[in-house]
Amino acid sequence: MDFKISVFRFNANTDYNEYYQSIDISIDENLNLKDLLIAISKSLDDFSYDDKSFGFRINNIVVFSNIKLLDLKSHFGTSLIITPISTKYAMKDLIIDKEAIYSLYKTKLDKFKFLSEESKNEFKKYILINLISPLDLDDYVGDGYCLYIKWMMIHYKDYAKDLLMSIARYEDGVMNSISVKNMIYPPDGSIDKEIEGLQRMLLQSIRCPIRRNHWVKIAKKVESLFKLTAGKKLNIKLKRGIK
Repeated sequence: MDFKISVFRFNANTDYNEYYQSIDISIDENLNLKDLLIAISKSLDDFSYDDKSFGFRINNIVVFSNIKLLDLKSHFGTSLIITPISTKYAMKDLIIDKEAIYSLYKTKLDKFKFLSEESKNEFKKYILINLISPLDLDDYVGDGYCLYIKWMMIHYKDYAKDLLMSIARYEDGVMNSISVKNMIYPPDGSIDKEIEGLQRMLLQSIRCPIRRNHWVKIAKKVESLFKLTAGKKLNIKLKRGIK
């Protein structure tokens, strides 16, 4: 099987701008994507990728799994553009600078006084999920961060409401998420489902019977911005300009 590949190259320590290298690869069609990456690394000088976990783009679609080359050809064809999941945070070719992204959330995480450093570091496992969506991290805290908050709500049940409220902000909270199902190959709706669960938890909290609970106040604000179709699928209606 023959592939024409254009691969992203960048070294944050030495390069001012990124560039692309073109390469033709002939490879056994019965092999997998990882084998293709190995073939690329043997053909290009000092090419870097994470050989322990996937998470990069092929023709602008995120791939997290070691798919078969026959599936790769069937979906993407034989002309491939391979880039990191986010060129903005590229450190070395396909490798992302997770520490730089983690530092953006350090202030948020430090506010949770009950968290151990080990628990804070768990967020690093979710960072690539943050980068699937084209939304800028300044405008949306990210699906990965929201899923991390959901993980903490399970492990720190006494603080669940405070944790959920931390992603309730109109400006950059969980309600700003967009579907990423078709931004991944193979298409995967599990992230959308988890995020929708958080959105429902936030909206349904309006029914809390304790009137003076600060949770009710923020739930009312959120409900005024995002409408939920009764008993049916979540229907989000953004009302920009409302503070």
